[in-house]
Amino acid sequence: MKLKELLKILPEKADATFEIVEETYPTGILVKDILATYPRAAEYEVTLLDAGITTHGGRDIITLCIEVSNSPK
Repeated sequence: MKLKELLKILPEKADATFEIVEETYPTGILVKDILATYPRAAEYEVTLLDAGITTHGGRDIITLCIEVSNSPK
């Protein structure tokens, strides 16, 4: 599945940890901001989608872990 297809079905205000394989480090970002920040990733294949927990300010936050390939397929 391409990233742009996945993002259409996820809640815009969901927290995500997003990474482009071998290109970026995992970063915390809202789903709605992924394509604005990484427009080239729209056509990349999703290689991992998992649930996770991140800690911020002493609080546990449920997050989606999204990883994509580093080139369009």
